[in-house]
Amino acid sequence: MENILDILPVGVFVLDNSFHVAEINSALETFFGLAREDTVGRDKRKLVAERICHIFENGEAFRKRVLATYDDNTYIERFICHVLPINDLQERWLEHSSQPIARGAYQGGRIEVYTDVTDRVLAEQEIHWLSTQTMQLVEKEKSRIASNLHDGLGQTILAIKFSLENIHESLKKQPKTFERQQADLKKTITWIENMGREVSSISSNLMPSMLGPLGLEETLTWLKEQYASLYGLDIHYQSYGLGDRRLPADLEVAVFRVFQESLNNIIKHASAKHVELKLVYSHPTIIATITDDGIGFNPDDKVALGTGLRIMKQRILELNGNIKITSQIQRGTTIRAELPIQDNHHEKI
Repeated sequence: MENILDILPVGVFVLDNSFHVAEINSALETFFGLAREDTVGRDKRKLVAERICHIFENGEAFRKRVLATYDDNTYIERFICHVLPINDLQERWLEHSSQPIARGAYQGGRIEVYTDVTDRVLAEQEIHWLSTQTMQLVEKEKSRIASNLHDGLGQTILAIKFSLENIHESLKKQPKTFERQQADLKKTITWIENMGREVSSISSNLMPSMLGPLGLEETLTWLKEQYASLYGLDIHYQSYGLGDRRLPADLEVAVFRVFQESLNNIIKHASAKHVELKLVYSHPTIIATITDDGIGFNPDDKVALGTGLRIMKQRILELNGNIKITSQIQRGTTIRAELPIQDNHHEKI
């Protein structure tokens, strides 16, 4: 039995029906810094409490989770735990997987397997970091383009509009021979006004310049008024608990994007008349809810979700949040996103 277990690259505890250690292997000795002669025959509950839990980050949570499997030895347990670099131990991440033993000499006991997943966890952390950095760079670039549109092109369009309006007013005082020119100018002014609205819409879609100085609360109020004005929607916005409180910049951007992308989808696809926006701050969570009375769709249809909603989901997952989309045909749609205030990476105990 010992030779077979020692061949395995994973760490193994075999427990008898009284949850005493029946067998361990050499990989487990290396992972936990335990000697076989000091471990076999010991009560695993005491071993966890006295020695093992102290080598892990969040050791108390590790102890409770493992001991719970002995109190109810009926289920499979799986989680990732972080071994700290103490007492000459190598820092590593282990995936704990355990289940009851149903037959054989140790029937009624439990087998626990620890797989070294350090490379996977570090790779996920690196991917998470790169993805976050990419998101931040994209947002900065959007902000720069939005600022240029608003401060540069937007002001130029406004100046042209005023100039044309002045010319139009001057021509109105002239003989009727200028009626055609007046009509052409009026048409041109209308085009300029439409162009200005389009630039304003593009600018706000990229990144509202007021998010940084004014914060999330006022920016969402502006967003609601912007969409209600541009598209004639009846939009009701409520906020609870946030007030003047500021959140981390990446979190404020993510929440803003949830509302913005949801409204964009409502405009493009929902044929809705009424929209309810709700923001709830309940530390350590911020909750965004968007409900419309539109035509709805099948949320299981990946095509129906569209690129915008998929990007929204990815953004929320990057911040360790979760999103739920519920919709029924002709019954409207609700999007509910929850984001943690503090960024937690892997599930570690």
